[in-house]
Amino acid sequence: MSEILNAGKGQCHGTASLLIRPIQAVIELGASGDVLTKTLKAVHHANRHGSPDNFIAVSLPSMRVGRNCMLPGYEIELIGSEASLSHLMDSDGLQSLMRRGMLRPLEIEETFLEPGTVGAAYVRDRSCEKHTKGWIRRNRVRAERRGKAWKETDIYASGNDRTVLRLQYGTIVIHVRQIIGEIRDSKLMVNTYGFSSPSPDHQAILPVYPEAARESDNAA
Repeated sequence: MSEILNAGKGQCHGTASLLIRPIQAVIELGASGDVLTKTLKAVHHANRHGSPDNFIAVSLPSMRVGRNCMLPGYEIELIGSEASLSHLMDSDGLQSLMRRGMLRPLEIEETFLEPGTVGAAYVRDRSCEKHTKGWIRRNRVRAERRGKAWKETDIYASGNDRTVLRLQYGTIVIHVRQIIGEIRDSKLMVNTYGFSSPSPDHQAILPVYPEAARESDNAA
């Protein structure tokens, strides 16, 4: 009997955190992208195969705007429960990074969801997935199948949005925005990638303090 994989949202407990950081040599060699890719894939695998009551959320507190695009930064802070993060540390992806000496020491720390304090949501923005070549092709075929007229002039190409981070999962590309907000007294719900819904009423504001919030506080 085949395993039924999770496909929707799950609850993140938000009681523990795990900071993933490459060592300086990895950054200097330009290999920090390998750390990001393997970590994101490990989280996605854990959420797909784990309990929907114990998902892991992904935050990228050092993401910043570059010259031409949003950059992920060098820190990945994972939020979940102690159990879910301990299980993730034993995953093939993170174990591979640790065996190769690419990571700074890992330690699970306790976190607190204090309503009203500053945090951040990392939301998947599907609007960026529209009007790409693939989107146009799929919608043209769909229109033809339904017998509807398709006008090339009805579509437009979206510009380069530097507020959105592009993340690659094999052949799948997802787009993520960082939204600074206040932690709420509600459940943290994230998708299997570990990201929040973009809906303002359902954003999972995580107990992290991103660089963008620090810079805003220092400027005030």
